[in-house]
Amino acid sequence: MPFEREAPGTCHGAGSTSDKRRSLFGRVFRGIGWLSAGPVDWVGLRGISRGASFIGNLTVTLRAGAQRDPRFRASECGGYDPEATAFLHGISLFELERRLKVRQRQTARVAYATFALGCIFLTAWICEALLSPWTAMRVVLAVEFLPFCALFFLLAFYNALLNFQIRIGRTASWREYLSTKEPFLPR
Repeated sequence: MPFEREAPGTCHGAGSTSDKRRSLFGRVFRGIGWLSAGPVDWVGLRGISRGASFIGNLTVTLRAGAQRDPRFRASECGGYDPEATAFLHGISLFELERRLKVRQRQTARVAYATFALGCIFLTAWICEALLSPWTAMRVVLAVEFLPFCALFFLLAFYNALLNFQIRIGRTASWREYLSTKEPFLPR
């Protein structure tokens, strides 16, 4: 008697007629019907090919680079064009300015929060590194944890840069942000 193979996602309830008609042998071995599928399904070549195509698509996306939102207009000198942007988004100029102020406050909060988390994790890392015995495995674990701490500081800097760009109303590089005469901290 060949095993019935069900499509993934189909579900038979406890009271379905197909379960009532099956013998005990059929109900026990229904779950391992994939054994009758063949070696190709056992190895998981379909999953491997899907993974390879996913990686290929990811590579194409990464090589294409970040795409700007065509609805957010900037002039040639890098300044924002709020009138054109509001028109393309279908909102009023007042609503766009309100949203930019909300986004500026949001980036400031995220910048301060991620900076605080970075400081907390770095302090905990320093305390743990100084108080624990120096074995080879501990040193490896300590070095592996540093990128995690650096991630918080990078996120804080990125959000502070976004906040700065919203504040001055134009795109700015990270070097320009670091060398500005304006207040450095996000607001």
